[in-house]
Amino acid sequence: MWWFWLLGWFLTIVTVIGNGTVISLIIGIHRLHNTANWLVLALAFADLFVGLTFFPLLFAMKIDSLNDPDHENVDPFFLVSRTFLYFSATNLFVMIVDRYFAIVHPLRYLSIMSPKVIKIAITMAWILPAALFTLPRGLHVRNRYLLVFRVFVFQVVTAIVFVFVACRIFCILRKISERRSKIFAQLRFNHAPKYSPTVLRSSKESKAAAKMTMAIMFLFIICYVFENYKCVCFVFELCETTASLDIAIDLLFLINSASNPIVYAFLKRDVRAAFQSLLARRKVHVQNISTGREMTSSTPS
Repeated sequence: MWWFWLLGWFLTIVTVIGNGTVISLIIGIHRLHNTANWLVLALAFADLFVGLTFFPLLFAMKIDSLNDPDHENVDPFFLVSRTFLYFSATNLFVMIVDRYFAIVHPLRYLSIMSPKVIKIAITMAWILPAALFTLPRGLHVRNRYLLVFRVFVFQVVTAIVFVFVACRIFCILRKISERRSKIFAQLRFNHAPKYSPTVLRSSKESKAAAKMTMAIMFLFIICYVFENYKCVCFVFELCETTASLDIAIDLLFLINSASNPIVYAFLKRDVRAAFQSLLARRKVHVQNISTGREMTSSTPS
C-alpha cells in the first residue's frame, strides 16, 4: 500500500499547487477578470480545498486507526471530504453549462448567461451541497430518501448532463471542421491567400474551448462512474464493494481535482498565456540572479 500513499501525496501536491496557481493568476491579472474566469476561479477554489482536505484527512484517519484500531471514526473525513467534492461537482456543473451555451448557442450566450445569472449560479453551487449534505450530515440526520436524492442530484444527474453536453459539443466540433474545410476550399478556388488569420484564430479558439470542456467532463464522468456504482451497492444493498474499488475512487477524486488546472494551462488560451508570461518572468528573474552572482564572484576583492 505504500504506492497508494506516495501517489496520493503526489496528486495532493499537484492539486494544491496547480489550483493555487490558477487562483493567483486570475485574481492577480486584471485582463483575466471576466465572467468565464470567475467560473474557473470558483471551481479552482473548490478543487484547492479538495486537495487541502481529502488526502490529509484520509492519512490522519489511517494513522489514528493504527493507534486505536477499535475506534475508527470515518464521519469527520466523510463529512469534510464529501462537502468539498460536492462543491467541486456543482461548480464544475455551472462552468460546463456556461461553456455549453458559449459553444452551442454563441449568439444567445450573453442573453442567457448574463453576469447576474452567473453570480446566482455560483452562489447556488456553494449553497446546495451545504444544504443537502453538510448540514444534514453534521446534524446526524440519517434518512435514506435524502441520501438517494443527494446522490441522484450531485452525481447521477451531473454525469447524465455531462454525457449529453459531450455529445452535443462533439457534433459542434465536427461541424466546425467541416465549415473550416469548406472555407479553405472556397479561398483556394478564389485564388485568395491559403490561410486567413481571422478564420484560423476563430476556429482554433472554438476547438480549444470545446476540447477543454470535453476533457474536464470526461475525467469527471470516469471518476463518478465508480463512485455511483459504490453508492448503488451501499444504498440498495445489491453488491459488496472492495478495498481496491475504494482505493481507485480515492485516487480518481484526486486526479479529477489535480487535472483541471492542467487542462486550463494547456487549453484555455488566456490562462495559458498568463501562465507562460509568469514562467518567462521567473526565468528572467533567475537568469538575473545567476548573472549577479557571477559578477560578484568575478569581482576582485
